[in-house]
Amino acid sequence: IKVMKKLLLTFALTLPLISFSQELSEELQTQIKQTQQEFQIPAIAVSLITPDSIFSFVNGKVQLGKKERIAKDAKFHLGSNTKAITSFLAKRMAEQKQIDFNSRFFDFFPELEADAQPEYLQMTLGTLLSHQAQIPPYTKGAELAKFQKLKGTASENRYAFAKDILSDKPVTKGTYSNADYVLATLMLEKVSGKSYRELIEDLMDDLDLNYFVGFPNKENTSFPWGHWQENGSLSALPPSHFYKLPNFMSSAGDLSMNLQDYSAFVQLNLQGLNGKSNYLTAEAYDDLHFGQNSYAYGWGNVQKQDYRVSYHDGSAGTYYCHTFLIPDKQLAVVILMNTASAEAIKAIYTLREWMTANPKQSKNN
Repeated sequence: IKVMKKLLLTFALTLPLISFSQELSEELQTQIKQTQQEFQIPAIAVSLITPDSIFSFVNGKVQLGKKERIAKDAKFHLGSNTKAITSFLAKRMAEQKQIDFNSRFFDFFPELEADAQPEYLQMTLGTLLSHQAQIPPYTKGAELAKFQKLKGTASENRYAFAKDILSDKPVTKGTYSNADYVLATLMLEKVSGKSYRELIEDLMDDLDLNYFVGFPNKENTSFPWGHWQENGSLSALPPSHFYKLPNFMSSAGDLSMNLQDYSAFVQLNLQGLNGKSNYLTAEAYDDLHFGQNSYAYGWGNVQKQDYRVSYHDGSAGTYYCHTFLIPDKQLAVVILMNTASAEAIKAIYTLREWMTANPKQSKNN
């Protein structure tokens, strides 16, 4: 049944054929390797994406100081770039008339309205996904410490989290908030009758993409281990390490994907921004990326002098994901790594600048 479903979906939506066989140029591969060595980046995965091609390079080690090298299909943690996938899911459900971006949160959860701050009463799926709902950020471990006692399923804990924070003092509109995506996900779960994991599984099955919820080395120890600063040097976190994101935050920042599959997802977005409907309509992609100034739905954006850019960075502190799209130039860049040191982040921005300025030299022609 699943095979037939995929065949029918492919014919109905004419999803494009994507090739992963092309590599970045040798010149760029050399630059990437030099950057890794100079800035202590154990593992890195880089792709240059056009609407019809993906040029990629994966290089490095599972953990710093060890010999085991990563495979091309090794997963990296996306961090808050998960928000783009959650918003993509929400837009799909909206196009299927299951929910609307103007749907009001408390119409789904009227029992929570009485104890909520008045500023929250009109918040909608759209204001949550675009960080306009004035919900506090909950982006720091200290803010989440009081929720460590939650022992239920992710969906149960999402509800308990929401019930608690709706009495919090509101923040300024536009404040970046992980909590926004927790509340938005509750709405998607309520209207569908499915958990977020089930919704994501359905979505990824439709798109034929592989993923994992959590840090990738918890799925496979040969995938890159995240690194953080400890006693002045980078230290790899084993799968058994205590550090993890709360299960109710999965939709805000806890998906992992390999370079090929994540680049394929970004390519769908790039195609849509260039007027090609695929899994979503072209209009839906434009709304997701540019429907609001500065931050739309899972994507930040900026208007340059003669072109638009959408982008997002994601990190839970031990991995880093940088995604950058220039639809007017039919170009996107993805850079993943298993460290989030300030020096390494600056280095990947330098790599991206070179790639977008020299796309022809980045491709292996």
